[in-house]
Amino acid sequence: MEHHNDTRNKSLGGRGFTLIELLIAVIIVGIIVAAIVPVYVSRAAEARQTYVQADLDSLKSAEEHAAIDTGYIYRLYILQDTQGGDNIGPNSPNDQVIGIVDESLRSDVPNPKIIFIDTKYGTILINGSSIFDRMVDNQKGFNWNGPYVNLNRKVGTKFPVVNQPVGLPLDPWGNPYMLFTIEGLVKEPDGVIATSWTAADGQSYNTKVFDRPTVLSLGPNGLPGDGTGGGASARLGLGDDSYRQF
Repeated sequence: MEHHNDTRNKSLGGRGFTLIELLIAVIIVGIIVAAIVPVYVSRAAEARQTYVQADLDSLKSAEEHAAIDTGYIYRLYILQDTQGGDNIGPNSPNDQVIGIVDESLRSDVPNPKIIFIDTKYGTILINGSSIFDRMVDNQKGFNWNGPYVNLNRKVGTKFPVVNQPVGLPLDPWGNPYMLFTIEGLVKEPDGVIATSWTAADGQSYNTKVFDRPTVLSLGPNGLPGDGTGGGASARLGLGDDSYRQF
């Protein structure tokens, strides 16, 4: 009798899960996932916001220091200039490991020597080529002390952006940081000041909206302002856009 009960218990202990038990397990897992995913998404969003604020502070500081050293502000990709800053490979005979000098070798911008922006008037200097040549002749005397910023986790060939200069810093959502002067957007890769700009939504936006030099991230929606494509709330610098002025 005792042996019979042991056999029955073993038989019962070896049975599989019932359909109801499986459904209960699935429901429990679903509840756990539903509770965890929003927290994860929220923390990821918070982390990106933290990164973008830190990047903007770094870019602002970099432009300020470059202006103090040399008297000019610069197109954003120049601030990260390092030895071999044009990203020509170190094994190439064209690579010059002497800082900003090799920027003239770039092939990803149409006017690689035009990098200087007037701090007072916010215009790109048309005589930039001659300034660049003087800088190359005496980099130390010109007081260039770059690189002024290091955001390599989001630049260069690791995270390329079509039709943008290599080295242009990207925000945590993969969009290039934007530089504005009082005259408008420093448009890349052309290296010109544009008073209007066509965003990813196909809409054209006025870019002459800041009263001093400004670095800006378009934020999570990747579009100006609230991302609606029209109206006052879609202006650059509003909605989820983040920026620093200097």
